[in-house]
Amino acid sequence: MKKILLIDDSDTYIWSLRKYLQHRGYPVKTACTLNEARAAIQEEIPLVICCDLDLPDGSGMDFLDEVRAADKELPFILVSCHDKDDYEQEARRRGATLCMDKMKGQLVQDKLVEYAYRQLSGEKTPTFHKLLFVYTEDTSAEVLRAAMLQKGFDLILVSSIEEAKRRIFEDKEIELILCNLELPDGTAMELFHTLRRVAGMFQMKNPPVRLLPFFILTENNDLATEYEYRHEGVNDYITAPVNIPELIRRVLFFVE
Repeated sequence: MKKILLIDDSDTYIWSLRKYLQHRGYPVKTACTLNEARAAIQEEIPLVICCDLDLPDGSGMDFLDEVRAADKELPFILVSCHDKDDYEQEARRRGATLCMDKMKGQLVQDKLVEYAYRQLSGEKTPTFHKLLFVYTEDTSAEVLRAAMLQKGFDLILVSSIEEAKRRIFEDKEIELILCNLELPDGTAMELFHTLRRVAGMFQMKNPPVRLLPFFILTENNDLATEYEYRHEGVNDYITAPVNIPELIRRVLFFVE
């Protein structure tokens, strides 16, 4: 299996990215310099490249030119702490797939998973949906995420209301929210009403604040409880054990 190539001279940054990607099942090759990156590519063409803009022996932009001279399609994500306005237009002109803020580590992780999935799918632009799953510790979240990823759904896992709100406002590509009933810092309905209230205040004109479909995942199969939440405006109420094909069918109703 081809590897994701990470090029960065920060041991801490590259360790964090590699750990996340390997945990998601993607093999990773790392390089601290452009010379190491060149050697890695000669050994094997990578699945995706994620490269820092500034490296000890040169510029990620120049390395992008080298890669594009040999391969016009290989996903190449350029990351940097610099303001994107200073370099993104030039990077796009030279063939960068994406330019990202290096400090938004979780978004970088998500994008690497997305492009790796697309490469492995064998299709040019396969359907890929990003969902936010707000879960409790006793939920088999990783098992559900692995099963959903095989079907083209990337579950972003967060374990608190505060973290969920931050991700929703930061990531404009999230299409739907799955949420367990009880959370460490509140309930699913508290998050639901907070998001609806904020969306109403902005009248949905602010792109990060939009009325996302909201599903509840729970072991509580009491019909009265389900009716109560649906009456409040929750889009769907799914009881455990989760049937993956049925969950996908319900999600697609709202995101396609």
